[in-house]
Amino acid sequence: MEIKHVTIIGGGSSGWMAAATLAKLCRHLKITIVESKNYATIGVGESTLGQINRWFNMLGITDEMWMKDCQATYKNSIRFTNFRDNDGTYFEYPFGGFDLEDKHNGLNSWSELSCLYPESFPPDSFAEFYNTSNTLLAKHNRQTKNKQSRLKHFDFNYDTAYHMDATAFGQWLKNNIALKHGVELIHNEIESCIKDAEGNITQIKCLDGQILKSDLWIDCTGFKSLLLEQWMGEDFISFSDQLANDSAWACPIEYSDKSSEITNVTDCTALNNGWVWNTPLWSRIGTGYVYSSKFVSKEEAKLEFKNHLVEKFGQDRVNESVMRSVDIRHGYKKKAWVKNVVGIGLSYGFIEPLESTGLLTTHENLIRLVDVLNRRCGYVTNTEINGFNYAVEIILLGFRDFVSMHYGLSRRTDTPYWKWCTQTNEYQPKLFDEYVLRHGGYGTLLANLNLSNTYPSDMQGATFITAGMGIKSISTPEMVQAYYKFHRTNLKILEDAKMNYEKHKLYTENFIKTLPTSYEFLRDNIYAEKN
Repeated sequence: MEIKHVTIIGGGSSGWMAAATLAKLCRHLKITIVESKNYATIGVGESTLGQINRWFNMLGITDEMWMKDCQATYKNSIRFTNFRDNDGTYFEYPFGGFDLEDKHNGLNSWSELSCLYPESFPPDSFAEFYNTSNTLLAKHNRQTKNKQSRLKHFDFNYDTAYHMDATAFGQWLKNNIALKHGVELIHNEIESCIKDAEGNITQIKCLDGQILKSDLWIDCTGFKSLLLEQWMGEDFISFSDQLANDSAWACPIEYSDKSSEITNVTDCTALNNGWVWNTPLWSRIGTGYVYSSKFVSKEEAKLEFKNHLVEKFGQDRVNESVMRSVDIRHGYKKKAWVKNVVGIGLSYGFIEPLESTGLLTTHENLIRLVDVLNRRCGYVTNTEINGFNYAVEIILLGFRDFVSMHYGLSRRTDTPYWKWCTQTNEYQPKLFDEYVLRHGGYGTLLANLNLSNTYPSDMQGATFITAGMGIKSISTPEMVQAYYKFHRTNLKILEDAKMNYEKHKLYTENFIKTLPTSYEFLRDNIYAEKN
């Protein structure tokens, strides 16, 4: 297949991310995008993971260029409240790699200390022990570019992500990247297609009779998946057997005190039948309740969500918000690239938004697509298409299994929903019992999670969740003592690790308390009025 002309069907965030990426990185291609004026995009206050910084760097996009137009704020961590137990406690998943200095036994040192000093090392302390700087920045809601490197192992350029208005972000990419780099925009509605004898789409007919021709079509039509699923007939594989949540209520909440309510974490709070996200943008708070229709009706879920919001924000602020219902279709097409059609974004697949994977899979799949299209200046073989399909499937399934951990490892059984998640459901692959409880050890767990492509930094995400749920790689003081005796190692090494950590934490925490709050940092660096 020789590709000279690529046409993107559908605007929205995924469509304009595709257009901007191809326009900047595939200069040899003609890029066209067909955008409907009547299409309603999915936009409910989105957040991202740190991997988006690589995509930004590839496109030459800096924070100062786009954040202000997209009401964006910085994000250092994801906070999980009431996921381990329904008691108000939480644990963090901070961005960035592990700090293994002074940890004699690597990722097992925290488990050993937790066995010997359970009061000093509860589950939520794992993140502070191995990622002290970013965890404490999240805990105290502070931000810094760390130019003096006072915070060990914290790199602002890679260890932060964003909350944003994704609809506005798509429009920013449209006006500032895509159109300025030669993307042809057609406003129209597509109606039907014509295929050749091999099943490739040669023409697409629009409602007004316009005929479109292209070598490659990119499907960005959202959950509808008009080209990939409907026209190409690619099978949809549901995740419903592993992830129960299939619906959401969403609404904006106006700020009462922006200076204190803007935070640098995405707060995920578990309720009786799902969980609530809280994403603070500069102009408003985006919030929503992701729930399972298997266990609660739409109206019951709405009431549960509203009661949660009233408790958190007060009756008056909740009454001013308009709630909208969103149906979640989580799953994927077996192949993302079929003949001369590629699905990007929701048209290919989606996992419920617990780990902010929506935009991530979009830009990561685009990077892989660019790689294929640039290898031989648009010439692509079936072998390369199969390789693309294998790579994006492995990544998506890895995220599916990773998100499943947030439910399968919980200790909650207080509602039928949580009992199904923790005691009834059979997760695939069955990694929890076999690798966590039977074999033990985070090293064994991580080696068998199949998440290496998703979490390149030693797969730290899986470990933060596992430890935050209360699972230790070593479970009793006797096991700790036996290990050190067997290896003829003095427990003083472990005591030194404890002392060094406590000293480092005290220094780091005292310094972080002197830093600007998230609001102050954004006000002075992104939203300051320039004379």
